[in-house]
Amino acid sequence: MRETPYQNPLLPTDFPDPSIIDTGPGGYFAYATHDEFSPTLNNILVSHSPDLVHWSAPIGALLRPPVWAQQCQRFWCPQVVYVNGQYRLYYAAESDAKDGMHLALAISQTPNNFIDIGIPLSGSHGTDYAMIDPCFFTDPKTNRHYLYYGSAHEPIRAVELAEDGFTFLGSPVEVLWPRLGVRFETLREGAFMTYRPEYDRYYLWVSGDNTWAENGYAVSVYWSTHPLTGFEPIPERHIVLGPNQHWDSPGQTCLFRDGAEDEWLVYHAVDVTDRYIQGTDRFLRKMCLDKVLYTADGWPYIANYSPSFQTQAGPRVNSPA
Repeated sequence: MRETPYQNPLLPTDFPDPSIIDTGPGGYFAYATHDEFSPTLNNILVSHSPDLVHWSAPIGALLRPPVWAQQCQRFWCPQVVYVNGQYRLYYAAESDAKDGMHLALAISQTPNNFIDIGIPLSGSHGTDYAMIDPCFFTDPKTNRHYLYYGSAHEPIRAVELAEDGFTFLGSPVEVLWPRLGVRFETLREGAFMTYRPEYDRYYLWVSGDNTWAENGYAVSVYWSTHPLTGFEPIPERHIVLGPNQHWDSPGQTCLFRDGAEDEWLVYHAVDVTDRYIQGTDRFLRKMCLDKVLYTADGWPYIANYSPSFQTQAGPRVNSPA
């Protein structure tokens, strides 16, 4: 097992809403959003790493555009999971009908070269941004599959999925409402669910409230003993990752475990000395990483409650890829 020191950012390019998957001997893959103003190709972005520190130049993860979104320039918040012998890429995209964002699914036998299933996920059409930021979660206690999603000042919602990964079972459930007028909580998005058996707790990580505003975005954590109901702010300090003098607007998280079973938070943030995508007024959101720590009572937090900016001990990996 080896450890490579790192310093944020992991990628100096625009790589927003990042998520990471461990493919074993194949190494690690990270996926990210593309927007109409991104200086990259119109596709889900994917990068590869053997050690979670050194990353390849991003390329496209989809073999071709979805048939229902041929002109799309908005591919948002991708997450890849390996389920039932296939890689599934969940994401959100704007349809050619311009009728809002849709939840979507593409599949592959490898962690790249994904092909969309041909239609948006059932019931996911809309006229606003409520259908964004999907997060797939398998409840280890029941083996049920859920898809969490949402924003547009509406609650985070979840819906149970069938084994095929795209059929909705029943109606969506409202999981967590925003708190209007409260800093970092007026809008919630980027939900990510984890479960820790040693505490028998579900943790819902969310970001808010304005990724485009200076000092306007942060990560908070809520907990429950059930995957769909009863979520409350974790005790003490539930805003676990906020801006500092080096990094602004941290958020849109994904959690994963390294070879030593330590938990890490990957997210995007804005370098205060390099704020904007060239030629635009849009933030340049770079992929960053920090270790998740736990109190003796089982409440997660990040050191200093903000992004690290000096060299850190990196994640431990089992072997080079």
